[in-house]
Amino acid sequence: MSVSREKLYEEVWAEPMTTVALRYEVSSSFLARICERLNVPRPPRGHWPQVKVGKKNPTPPLPPAEPGDELEW
Repeated sequence: MSVSREKLYEEVWAEPMTTVALRYEVSSSFLARICERLNVPRPPRGHWPQVKVGKKNPTPPLPPAEPGDELEW
């Protein structure tokens, strides 16, 4: 199974990293390293509790892939 960086970006901004990590049967820290490797921005610490109380942090755009960047995990 491969996951594109676009799909991973959408998933980590749609729900907590722990939830996404469970889906892929990896730890959230491993998933964070994958996001780093693919240049996928992820929500800052405390993002989801703020969302629960109605505060919405701006979602950074997915940066374009540079030549030589990995595109899939």
